[in-house]
Amino acid sequence: MIRNMKFNQRLLMAIALLCGFALLVLAMLMSYIYVTNGLNAPPFMVALFQYHFELMIVVSVLGIVVGAAMYFLMHEQVAEKTREAKGNAKLLLTFLSAEERAVVELLLKSEGHTTQAQASKLEDMTRLKAHRTVLRLADKKIVRIEKLGKTNQLWLAGSIYDALRNGGEAKKEEPAADMKKEG
Repeated sequence: MIRNMKFNQRLLMAIALLCGFALLVLAMLMSYIYVTNGLNAPPFMVALFQYHFELMIVVSVLGIVVGAAMYFLMHEQVAEKTREAKGNAKLLLTFLSAEERAVVELLLKSEGHTTQAQASKLEDMTRLKAHRTVLRLADKKIVRIEKLGKTNQLWLAGSIYDALRNGGEAKKEEPAADMKKEG
């Protein structure tokens, strides 16, 4: 039944759950304040004050239940956004040239950061080709270049790195193997 609900209905249900939980927490806090300060309980809250400890246990358990319910209600939307990001990442790679794609894949394997010298060591890549490729990627705002002395440090844009790392064609495997080739 819940799986067939529209997103707006799920969102409304999630907000109602959170509001109910917040109200229960507020009632527990009020009972704690009244009990510790020795104040008389309002007539409609006498039961809450008498069973303050039990209420704390109930609120703790309900916190876990509400968290699980929120995950259940919003999981499908999060999964859909993840699928979209994976699709966008694959689409991005198709618009890049072979050299640009190779540099982006190197950046993915090295966790989003490498040097231009390492990029020039890729197969079929010279220092000049690597330089031009990196400049094209920087113009497209895919890579950020930072000068460190005579070395160009390359950084993959954060949002692009996240999208590609979570589902692009480039695989994040064996970064140690690349290090062995260079050393």
